[in-house]
Amino acid sequence: MNNVLFILMLSIGSVAFGYFVKRMILAVYSTKTQGLLDFSKKLKLITMFVINPIPILSSFWTFSFERQSLLFFPLIGILFTIVSALGTLIFIKVFSIESKKAASVFCSGMFSNIMTFGGLTAFILFGVEGYSLIQLFNLFIGPINYLVGYPMSYQISIGGSKSFKLSTKVFKSRPYVLIPITALLIGMLFNTLGVKQPALVPQLRSMLIPFVTGSMGVSIGLTLNLGRITSYIKEIGVIFLIKFLVSPLVMAFIAYVFGLHTMMNGIPFKVTVIASAMPVAFNALIPPSIYGFDLDLANSAWVTTTLAFAVVLPILYVVLRI
Repeated sequence: MNNVLFILMLSIGSVAFGYFVKRMILAVYSTKTQGLLDFSKKLKLITMFVINPIPILSSFWTFSFERQSLLFFPLIGILFTIVSALGTLIFIKVFSIESKKAASVFCSGMFSNIMTFGGLTAFILFGVEGYSLIQLFNLFIGPINYLVGYPMSYQISIGGSKSFKLSTKVFKSRPYVLIPITALLIGMLFNTLGVKQPALVPQLRSMLIPFVTGSMGVSIGLTLNLGRITSYIKEIGVIFLIKFLVSPLVMAFIAYVFGLHTMMNGIPFKVTVIASAMPVAFNALIPPSIYGFDLDLANSAWVTTTLAFAVVLPILYVVLRI
């Protein structure tokens, strides 16, 4: 349980710290809002595309696949994305949510905080094996979010078609999004070639994984707008159903069917369930800013699901008998 407390303190505590710093700065320099936004953006980019690739590369450099039987694990991540997206679309229709709000609900339901909160949780509970499994689980989720989630959220926001449309524009305009995937592939290549990893690298990895989570939390706290949470009870309720009930239950069934509970002492099964119960991702706050739909709703969903993570994680800890 000490591990659970550490995860919660680092993840939620870092957001609270960033928000506290923001309030202190604005209390003295009320005109520094744009400066905070710019700094937060740079901190996110450096953390995710400069620092984070290092532990990703290191993890896959030493990860041992059990009889190559886990090479299909990225498929589980794809199935999770499909379940989350379709489930959210169904609830949007059932509850007749208007377009601008529906787009934010869709992003919040589809995008999960797997890389940061999920990565830290898996690493603390299961070590490098758990962290590597999270990376495998998330292998294609990032590209799917950019190629499908972004353009689809825009279509929903204007009341247009809700069909999937692929786009490669995001890679041309933001080629740095490929850096984490490249690091993963390099790590796997070194692993396959039998290249020995320097002893210092695993030690560096152990420090950087918690740092990434803390850094991302601070960056969010610096620009966090609590918004009008009470104005979005219905929409946030839908997101909670997807995040903490529908997706974990469906993915637990799928993981069991795939026999993940029989591999590596059940760690792949537990990682799947934990990854499927993550709060709204940092990434869910970006499309509303770009396309002009309900950012307050996205902010509110991020805050409430992240706070709920403090309750959900101990429950998972007990249910999965970690």
